[in-house]
Amino acid sequence: MSPVSAIANRTALVFGASGITGWAIVREALTYPTATTFSRVIGLTKRPLDREKSFLPDDSRLTLAHGVDLTASVDDVVAKLAEIDGIKNVTDVYFAGTSPQPPVKLGMIRKVNVRILETAVQAVERVSPNLQFWTLQTGGKSYGFVHVPHLGFPKVPAKETDPRIPQPYQDQVFYYAQYDALQRLSVEKSWSFAEIRPDLVIGFVPGGGNAMNYVQALGIFLSFYAYRHQDSSGEKKTIPYPGPLAAYNSHYTEIGQTTLARAHIFASGLKDAQSGEVYNVGDSPVTAGNSWAEKWASICDMFGLAGVPPEESASFSVAAYMAQHRDEWESFETQHGLMPGVIQRTSWEFMDVLTSLPVFDRQYDLTKARAAGFESRSNVLKNYEEAFGLMKAAKIIP
Repeated sequence: MSPVSAIANRTALVFGASGITGWAIVREALTYPTATTFSRVIGLTKRPLDREKSFLPDDSRLTLAHGVDLTASVDDVVAKLAEIDGIKNVTDVYFAGTSPQPPVKLGMIRKVNVRILETAVQAVERVSPNLQFWTLQTGGKSYGFVHVPHLGFPKVPAKETDPRIPQPYQDQVFYYAQYDALQRLSVEKSWSFAEIRPDLVIGFVPGGGNAMNYVQALGIFLSFYAYRHQDSSGEKKTIPYPGPLAAYNSHYTEIGQTTLARAHIFASGLKDAQSGEVYNVGDSPVTAGNSWAEKWASICDMFGLAGVPPEESASFSVAAYMAQHRDEWESFETQHGLMPGVIQRTSWEFMDVLTSLPVFDRQYDLTKARAAGFESRSNVLKNYEEAFGLMKAAKIIP
């Protein structure tokens, strides 16, 4: 397979343009693989997105539109999309949005996420007659990572050809149902699709509105910890890894949001690829993955801290630490002129889960994407530096 060198008048439509992946796709589509790949890029968001505050380029090809509610009827979505300039010319759709997961039964979460995807497809087909390709982003749940207590440790490195996890856990993975929906909807159509499968994504979310962005939680926590433990002697304060030793040493696959965005665009530009291909993607080594042990000290050093391995006793809990010092959040934000309330909108429990529960290797095999010609990679630590840099510019961290 080889990339399409030039398809005239390609227009990209990005669902979830304010999210960690969608935001990056909007930016990358204006320059990758060339500055002329797309004649127009349309980013869809639920709420208005300020271009300047979101660090999006001042490019005449970029259109931002909000208010498209995929939980509404197909007719309603069609009416909203039809108002967008250039929607008729859309060729490539990047679906990087999911429905928030409310405290409802897992079956309902699956039903809602399948429904919003089906609504999006049916609406786009009606307003965009030139549709050629659709990408769907999934993740590590496809390999049963969240069901380890029941299924045991996963086989590594995880490959796209691995079978789906067994029932009854299979029905709890809405990614499977979304993939099946795209297969069904694309039959005898002029468009095809691919599934892009990252694990942990390193990146920035404009506005600090994504509570599930663990890098945001990590950056705020380390900034806050450094603020509370300032030492006039100039010596770095040590900070243990906030999880057990097994999690500290386990291997997994990380990907920077720029690489992830490029993977979506690359897949949509492949010629002769079969519809429904699945691609593991990452910035980690091709089959070995990364570990916290390899990078914890370097990440902490970015905040003037000395990262050390986890303590022998009970693991350090970020959620407990932040809750214990909640009365200092406002003064921390005020002193540094930070975005008000961003700490409160960050999920500390989610960070605890990611740093404590994965006590097993879960790295991906990235061979397939590389064999298809996807060569874009970046240094994982550089990904963290870039994300933290954007967070500083956005006043999410000092």
